[in-house]
Amino acid sequence: MRQPRFDPGGGSVSALKSCLRYAFHYSGGLRWVRHRNRRGARILVYHRFGSRRDVRVLLEQQCRHLRECYNVLSLTELGERLRSDSELPPNSLVVTVDDGYRDFFEVAYPVFARYQIPVTVFLVTDFLDGKSWLWVDRLQYALAYATVDSFEITADRVARRFVLQTREQREQARAYLQQVAKQVPNLERLQILDELPRLLRVTVPTAPPDDFAPLSWQQVRDMAQNGVDFGAHTRSHPIVSRVGDAGQLDYEIRGSKIRIEQELQREVAHFCYPNGQPQDISPEAICAVRSAGFRTAVTAQAGLNYAGQDPFQLRRLGAEPDLPRLYFREQAAAFRHT
Repeated sequence: MRQPRFDPGGGSVSALKSCLRYAFHYSGGLRWVRHRNRRGARILVYHRFGSRRDVRVLLEQQCRHLRECYNVLSLTELGERLRSDSELPPNSLVVTVDDGYRDFFEVAYPVFARYQIPVTVFLVTDFLDGKSWLWVDRLQYALAYATVDSFEITADRVARRFVLQTREQREQARAYLQQVAKQVPNLERLQILDELPRLLRVTVPTAPPDDFAPLSWQQVRDMAQNGVDFGAHTRSHPIVSRVGDAGQLDYEIRGSKIRIEQELQREVAHFCYPNGQPQDISPEAICAVRSAGFRTAVTAQAGLNYAGQDPFQLRRLGAEPDLPRLYFREQAAAFRHT
């Protein structure tokens, strides 16, 4: 009998990997991973919760797993333990949510509250104030509703023409421009975003559509009174390492802290760097976060956090409610970061 051929492009490889993954999980492999990583604190980061009917069910499954397998802490408690260099509870875990979309209030907040999981939500204050959408959403909207078949734009001193005749071509243009916009100086990023609607012959609404809508300040106040913590995520979500002007950097960082404190009438202790990769965080930005009076700052760099670690460069692990069940459990265990 001919044996199956396990080639890199074939389905047999995928089936084999799937079998190995199930065997690893159901033989208790993740218990070993959690034991190995028990001294490190995990910080999970969510972004969107959408409107699918099954999202609440999926999130509930994740919350039950977190409650069964981890010591769930608030970010404030973790920060205090790190600053005092005190021992962390084994398998400590913190939940954070970035940006401040309305779907957190509508979908996720009731689930986290039911399972008594403390959450820190990082807010982009101009977004909540109605001054702007999140810029990545404006970019996506402009390309999705463009009325031209092609356009040319100069970004980072490179002129490039894009064809927009298919959904795939529009997605390729979005991915390219989003990546470039993260790499160029902040003023150039703003120029690109301002120029795009004219080039694409599209009108971008002043207020974002429901899919991209922010929390209201009243929702923030209501949740704050019921245990949700709120941190700052700048005023307009620039890449802080690309903000060259010290005054503008302070306006984005300290200004977002002040704005949330005005609404909540309480101290804001935690900051989140937009995009959060090492290249997105400059020494000047870290200094601005410290001088603004924050007590912790989180990145998007993957990994665990240990006693004595710099509380202004905390690592996080990606988590969304629609992640495959086994993959989510691997992320929470920091399987890839042992």
